[in-house]
Amino acid sequence: MTSSFRLLPALALGLLLLPGCYSRKDIKEEAGTETPTEVPPAEAPGAVAPKETTAAEVAPAAASSGPLTQVNVFLEVSGSMEGFMPKTGASGSNTRFQQHVAQFLSEVNRSSAARKTFLRIKEKPYRDSYQQLSQTVRGGIQQPASSTDIPTVLDTLVANYYAPNSVSVLISDFIYSPKNAGAIPYISTDITDALNRAQQQDLAVSVYGYTSDFRGTYYPALTSSVKRINSCCDTDIPYYFWVIGPADAVRRFDNALLEKQPAQQAHFGVKYPVPASSLLSRFQNVGSWYYGEKDASKRAAGASYHTVAVSSVSAKEPVEFVVGLDLKQLPGLYRDVKYLKPNLKLQAQDTDAKIIDVFAANDQTKNSSGAENQYTHFVKVRVTKLGKAARPLQLVLQNQRPAWIGQWTTKNDSNINQAGAKTFALSSLLDGVEAVTTSEQDKAPVFTIPLTLQPAD
Repeated sequence: MTSSFRLLPALALGLLLLPGCYSRKDIKEEAGTETPTEVPPAEAPGAVAPKETTAAEVAPAAASSGPLTQVNVFLEVSGSMEGFMPKTGASGSNTRFQQHVAQFLSEVNRSSAARKTFLRIKEKPYRDSYQQLSQTVRGGIQQPASSTDIPTVLDTLVANYYAPNSVSVLISDFIYSPKNAGAIPYISTDITDALNRAQQQDLAVSVYGYTSDFRGTYYPALTSSVKRINSCCDTDIPYYFWVIGPADAVRRFDNALLEKQPAQQAHFGVKYPVPASSLLSRFQNVGSWYYGEKDASKRAAGASYHTVAVSSVSAKEPVEFVVGLDLKQLPGLYRDVKYLKPNLKLQAQDTDAKIIDVFAANDQTKNSSGAENQYTHFVKVRVTKLGKAARPLQLVLQNQRPAWIGQWTTKNDSNINQAGAKTFALSSLLDGVEAVTTSEQDKAPVFTIPLTLQPAD
């Protein structure tokens, strides 16, 4: 191979084995043998289904409702992952990685998915039982991989484990390790090429980032100055869950198993339903306005309204209205007020309407007898100028890359104890993912809520 890559310690979910070759002669190999079951492509879970259950014969509704039919969990077990999964010592202590991943494997094993498959990633996937993979996490890697052909693993994962109503989860640290600095500018291109080679349609990837204590040898991506850091680390080390599959399957898996605990998040190619919403005329409203819908006077229980009819408005007497949003079905990233405030935009014509506040529900709104108790978030809009006719407004949540990705990215991890919890070339890796999962035409917002602003009759 002309370039070399390495998946270093850490947990990653989905499908981002980096292209290139990973080879580390300086990673120790333990005595002993193991007899893993290699998964032939023809037998890979999620591979092309038998004739009676081909994708063409699966009803569309079956692929987007009910439990998933297949979940594949891949755990990367190179020598550099040993620091996350150290062998149990006399004290019986373990790392947060071990606690977290053991719990996750148990939840997958108990999930309602029809089939669950557990695999170790060495130079290729090897099938384990749930008990075997869980023991590896708890007791440590017994025979670490010294070489992993990353493009082959990535191709195998995308080509043979991608199927309707199925997801694959890869647990790793996703540290890219080129043979020389000249390969660094091509990281994103290599990721794009590897993910795109199988030409899978509707591909989506969710990334969940965590950190853990790390007890062992740390292998920096750039070895020109430091080849290894023994007895590492004084700082936490990031690991990731990457979830990959058809967009709707990824969304449902995320919601079922990965939204229960805090994590950094990024979502690529995943599509979400438009959240329930309504104007709230009796909640923090200011000025002279009312619901403009024809049947609004009936005030039907549970009804939602999206037309603001303004009786009078001026700079001295502004109108303010609140839109309630129910974001329960969205991932935590898009429910975070810190993400919503800079990325929720109001598109308007012939008016100076603007968002003046975005806030989450609190005990007062949840316990209220008003309609606001139905919503998780609220957007407050102020108007001082109105056109002569009805005009559309749109609340648009833009899909922007979250700030944590840049904060967790480093160009040099040879001083990881000083740099802190960062991953080499993380931004470049995700550039490669985004290029495959998001076309220029498909750079759609997370959601759009249509409203109407009009003079009162």
